[in-house]
Amino acid sequence: MHRILLIALASFATLAQAQAAAPATPVVEVAAAPAIRPDDVVLGKSDAPITVFEYASLTCPHCGDFSTKTFPQVKKDWIDTGKVRWVYRDFPFDPVALKAHIIAHCGGPERFYGFLDVFYAQQRSWFRNNPDESVAALTQLTKFGGVSEAQVKACLSDDKLSKLVVTNRQSGDDAGVDSTPTFFINGSKSTGFKEYDEFQKLLAAAS
Repeated sequence: MHRILLIALASFATLAQAQAAAPATPVVEVAAAPAIRPDDVVLGKSDAPITVFEYASLTCPHCGDFSTKTFPQVKKDWIDTGKVRWVYRDFPFDPVALKAHIIAHCGGPERFYGFLDVFYAQQRSWFRNNPDESVAALTQLTKFGGVSEAQVKACLSDDKLSKLVVTNRQSGDDAGVDSTPTFFINGSKSTGFKEYDEFQKLLAAAS
């Protein structure tokens, strides 16, 4: 395994305990929004008045709930209408999540959000404590999206993709992210799962 993955795995193993102990109660505070980078995969119009950064882990059940229960309506009402541009940042908390995030990038930017949707929707079916078993289950899902087992193996050995995920994770650390999901909405930091009604109030406040 490449050096960058070994470093990441060592740090994520420790942080997994913090994720498990993180309170479910949302906390809202003012914080500086991260800056968009050229390698970010962005949904929505570039001139949208609201920019949202989401830091999430693919093995986080609260992130899965947000993806399946809240985000579809946010996308319909806010992103597709030009009010919000959305930036998802990888924030893996454990070795399984690290590999899952790399695989999510494996199909390129055009498939990235589609893979996120599928991985979160099927989270209970592919997530195992054993990374190899999780990768095998995820590979079955990526095949439906046109990414073969050979491509997944190549992606997991790709230093560029590993570096992208680790860079996203580090940007969250630098911004004070310590639980998932965490959102930055035009500079306002909000943590924890939220139903659509609650989340849209945060978006409206940033308008």
